[in-house]
Amino acid sequence: MPLSLSLGSLSSRSVRSSSVAGGVRRIATTGTAEQGNLEGLAAVWDITKKFGTSLMSLAFNAIKALISFDFKKLWGQIISGALFIWNFDWNITDAAIDAQIQQAEIALAASKGTLAGQSLGFGVCGLAPAATIAVFNQPLALYMMKELGEEAADEIAASLANLVSLQIQQVARVGFFTLFRNHRSLFRGAARVFAQAMVLAGQFDQASVDKMNKKRNEPWTFSNAKDEQIEGIKDPVGRAYWENFWEEFQESCIEAGFIVAGAADGFFAAQKMSNESVFGTERIIEIEPNRSEDEATP
Repeated sequence: MPLSLSLGSLSSRSVRSSSVAGGVRRIATTGTAEQGNLEGLAAVWDITKKFGTSLMSLAFNAIKALISFDFKKLWGQIISGALFIWNFDWNITDAAIDAQIQQAEIALAASKGTLAGQSLGFGVCGLAPAATIAVFNQPLALYMMKELGEEAADEIAASLANLVSLQIQQVARVGFFTLFRNHRSLFRGAARVFAQAMVLAGQFDQASVDKMNKKRNEPWTFSNAKDEQIEGIKDPVGRAYWENFWEEFQESCIEAGFIVAGAADGFFAAQKMSNESVFGTERIIEIEPNRSEDEATP
């Protein structure tokens, strides 16, 4: 089957920015052969510099958007942390911890490989030919770089943002596992206190909670304890009710949180735009007195 690629179907087409800043640097076409060679090298350097500047700008914007604060991101981090604790194996062994850290490192290495491969591919098969053409035809090379820059900048910036995100997650994961390994009894004690509170609230069965200490070689999570509590309901009607109740409660709670967080982000964004339309963009003006003798007043 022949290989086909539709640029219009790429997800990166949703973000666009020109890769060329400023105008075209004009090089005189007259002069000696030595001068023409220097001008050709200058053209290659000029167009390569503009391409690199555009990539760095979009990469910086992608990272800035990743680490910028908004309520939807905050709620997403809260949900992610809560689900991690809810599904964490409190009887996990040191070998299992090392295996999970290794899997995270593999995912991080894969992301690094993606970024390096994309950068080299666009550079070797796109940037190098276009820069070479700039020696002979700058307008054509500039047009090529514009088309190439739009796609390359979006793809590389997205991969870089993903790499930064995975790196942050890896640091947090390793930090938690290190603390858990060094203070296992303290963390397990806190988990057991929470589990006993859930028993008093009628959400866990005491038998399921007792398995945490009685069967230390078997995985134990809050999620499994809740499932056992629901499965332990003998009445099939009641079991079906509570099973669907719990599933829909979790999904609706997460969805409602994102809606509220999105509404808060939209409200503050609209308020900021309204203030700028009335008062204008906030600017800082520095006033320096002119103390020159010729303008000094008597």
